[in-house]
Amino acid sequence: MIVMMVCTLGVYAGESIGLKWQSNKNCEACHQEISAKWETSRHANSHFSKNDLFRQSLAYMVQKNPTSILDEVKVSCAKCHNPRLAKSGMSDEEKVGLLLGDSDTTKSFHKMLNNKNMKNGINCVVCHNVESIHLNKKEGSQGMGSITFGEQGTMFGPFDDAISPYHKTAQRDHFVGNNPKLCFACHFSAKNKHGVEVYATGKEYEAFSQDKEGCKDCHMSKPREGYASNHAAVGEKPKKRMVRTHRFASVDNSNIMTDYVDIKAKTEGNTFVLTLKNRTPHNIPTGYGLREILLKVTFLDKDDHVLKTHLYRLGATWKDAKGELTIPHLATTKSRDTRLKGLSTVAYKFPIAKGAVYAKYSFSYRLVSEGLAKAMGVTDPFFLKEYKFLEQRIHL
Repeated sequence: MIVMMVCTLGVYAGESIGLKWQSNKNCEACHQEISAKWETSRHANSHFSKNDLFRQSLAYMVQKNPTSILDEVKVSCAKCHNPRLAKSGMSDEEKVGLLLGDSDTTKSFHKMLNNKNMKNGINCVVCHNVESIHLNKKEGSQGMGSITFGEQGTMFGPFDDAISPYHKTAQRDHFVGNNPKLCFACHFSAKNKHGVEVYATGKEYEAFSQDKEGCKDCHMSKPREGYASNHAAVGEKPKKRMVRTHRFASVDNSNIMTDYVDIKAKTEGNTFVLTLKNRTPHNIPTGYGLREILLKVTFLDKDDHVLKTHLYRLGATWKDAKGELTIPHLATTKSRDTRLKGLSTVAYKFPIAKGAVYAKYSFSYRLVSEGLAKAMGVTDPFFLKEYKFLEQRIHL
């Protein structure tokens, strides 16, 4: 009973989000275009209920470590996946309550982890209620631990003259210009419990960036004339501003790969050469460590019969203490890394098959490698799909 009481009282130690701010649907009346684009983003699908890869990764981590508690892992990951979670950690008493199947403790965590605001993902109130950022880059991204939220009902943004009938407004520097600071609260870097760095997008950016252009121009859009809000005071028209598209571009909702990776093909004697130029200031792929680029080259004879096919993968592989392939968050070592470094140009060479008259090559992207997707039990076609950005056929 003591455990149950401590757990029940401890779950909502943080600030719960009011009904008015729990969903982007409440923002649509004034921010229709912004909300519509955001709904196509991975931010909108950051909760495990909408993200099969995330959900199966959580289960896989617990499966491989019997001392882990699923809800404990969910709370830990929520610091970035759902930063408005009402709790940032779990006490020993709460762990015992969950392990023993205490109904009140279990119900409390289920309610906290599955409420409407959590399921709405990285929504408006997550980013636009961030008042200040105090990221310690030596520790890496801490999500909710790297930011201070403002008073509920105040939305921060890039404009110093924004007025809303629905909420208070204020300007903050991390929304102005190309400042990447807000992105880095979750996307700078992180290490697992073995000290292995599982992603380092922000660190890569700072290492390779030449003019500190920020993340927004690529993953949102360059500033363009439009409307941040379609609301206007009585007798007035909505105010035109320089705004950005809130799609947070990924491989599924944009052509970001071909927009920022240049690909050229040529022959050098008996060698077929594909040259890739990465125009971004971070590795490609970056972020989640099981993403990979696939370069596929097929040689055909004069009758279009396949003579030889080559497949080259740009990505990283991770191994556990037993030397077996695993996911980054369980790895004790990163055994291979062939990703394309930021602002680099690399030539990949393939021997031309004897009798080849044509070459067909493609450039595609996978959000998770096939082998580990199968091992984790990922079934959502969104994550199993090969996103093809380029396919060409040339005469040799």
